[in-house]
Amino acid sequence: MKASIIGLFVIAATLSSCATKRDEYHIPDVDLPQKFQHTSVEQDQEITNGEPAPMTVPQTISRWWEHFDNAELNELVEEGLINNHQLKSAIARIAQAEAQFVSIRANEAPELSASGEAKTESPSGGPATGATSERNSIRHTYQIGLLVNYEVDLWGKNRASTQAAVERAWSSIFARETVALTLTADIVRSFIQYLSFTDRVRTAEWTLETLTNMLGAVQDRMEGGEATMLQVAQQRSAVADAKAVIPILKLQRETAKTAIALLLGKSPSDLKIDSASLSDVKFPAIYPGLPSRMLMRRPDIRQAESELIAADADIDAARAELFPSIDLTGEVGYASRHLETLLLPQSLFFSVAAKAVQIIFDAGRRDANIKFAEARHAELVHDYLQNVYTAMKETEDGLISVRYIGEREEAQIESADAAQQAYDLSSLSYTIGGTDYLTLLDTERTVYRAADELHRIKMDRFSAAIDLFKALGGGMTFDDVKVAGGQRKYDDSRYRRWWYNDERPNSPNDKPRTHVPVPGFWVQMAALWSENAAWRHWRRLQGRFPKLLKDIKPLIRRAPGPEDEGTWATVLVGPYFDRDDADHLCAAFQAEGQGCNVLVRDDSKKS
Repeated sequence: MKASIIGLFVIAATLSSCATKRDEYHIPDVDLPQKFQHTSVEQDQEITNGEPAPMTVPQTISRWWEHFDNAELNELVEEGLINNHQLKSAIARIAQAEAQFVSIRANEAPELSASGEAKTESPSGGPATGATSERNSIRHTYQIGLLVNYEVDLWGKNRASTQAAVERAWSSIFARETVALTLTADIVRSFIQYLSFTDRVRTAEWTLETLTNMLGAVQDRMEGGEATMLQVAQQRSAVADAKAVIPILKLQRETAKTAIALLLGKSPSDLKIDSASLSDVKFPAIYPGLPSRMLMRRPDIRQAESELIAADADIDAARAELFPSIDLTGEVGYASRHLETLLLPQSLFFSVAAKAVQIIFDAGRRDANIKFAEARHAELVHDYLQNVYTAMKETEDGLISVRYIGEREEAQIESADAAQQAYDLSSLSYTIGGTDYLTLLDTERTVYRAADELHRIKMDRFSAAIDLFKALGGGMTFDDVKVAGGQRKYDDSRYRRWWYNDERPNSPNDKPRTHVPVPGFWVQMAALWSENAAWRHWRRLQGRFPKLLKDIKPLIRRAPGPEDEGTWATVLVGPYFDRDDADHLCAAFQAEGQGCNVLVRDDSKKS
């Protein structure tokens, strides 16, 4: 009988190889150009603050906000990535997707249950048997045992459901990356707006002071009989107009500041910004790279890709419902009418059963489920393609905007300089009686409009650069963990190891060995699936070890992972030129349960 039990499970495992589930899913191919249309060939020109930059973007854009070269902005972005509540909500959704995946994957495994029962019944023969007996007898029954149930995944339904679940887990991760990308873009944009409005307030206050001084000059001329009351009234109106602009600009500046506070998850009263001018920020060099790499960087495209493959797997799961379901049940235990004999050998029992069920009529439910899954997949195919072409459009729009707004800024700089020169000449000429008042008034208005418009154009140009970084998927760096425009093969190891979840970084024994960049001793921390994930892990470490990691900046390096799992982003701290310093830091981490090890590079041993 034991051989029969084993045989049933062997047959079930063998038949499961006959599954109808496909081993690979296809992603639509997209005909991408070799390069972006508006890419500039000027990529090596040096950029300085306040000067127009060529239309280039740095190759490494995983931490793109650092290319604006403002330490305060970097700190604000880091704080937002730690404290923003929308980002924390997205992380919680990853935990939900993980739990859902584990729940669905459990259907692939047998279910083992333990049971115990104590029953007393009368009459002993069961209901409706008491009339045949002179008196009702009482029967006691005691039973304990183990019950195993297993659904044979003959047609691949459970495996398809598992793949759909893990792809949706990936989708939740990419959704978090989209939230993070939008968050960083909004922080940088609000910071730029705050500085721009600060510049505009300063210009408006200078204009007010200048016009007020000129009002005094006009009044002096009126007292001398060289100006009229009408000219004084006109100049007083110009002063009032300049004064009325300032509160509006201050309001917009404070609104930008409160927006930053919201993004950082803090009260506006707790936020202090020390940067005082847009000239404190460097305009970044921008090079978009290849369109195919953009697809790998954009989290919304990667999310659409995962949803598409999940929908494809749903089709397989729906089709498997057309075939019979096969369940195996086994039970073993002890049963007795007397408690004291329950565990004796003669009380042992077992049972084995196999059941196959084929639905004959369901009023079209299963066919409708298949059609729904196929229609959903068709919808997501078009959504995926739309996302790709939208990304292409946004990138081209960003390149065009950076280029032409840059040209507009150059022209506006000339206009502002000319307006300032015209005002200086007209005010000087008016004080000596060489120019009429209307000419002076016109140059007063022109110089302010030109200067204010220059500030607005500079802000627009920075906003265009932010939009371009966002369009390029700035903030994500992936190797070919997933393939855009190709096919995805079924790989069971992808479901058995949660290596893509950066909330669970690799343990020290699993971490890849990375090549250290310069000689010395390096403390190697956890390795994670992406550079973004590595930086997130580093921020968590800073929260756990604020004293140890104060003023320490890590180095994130990519290294080959185990078992052909692509490359990983590993966190390095160093270099230390004394082994004791590296060992001390690593020991402090290990004392708190944080794994690490020490790497060394000694070039002196090389011939």
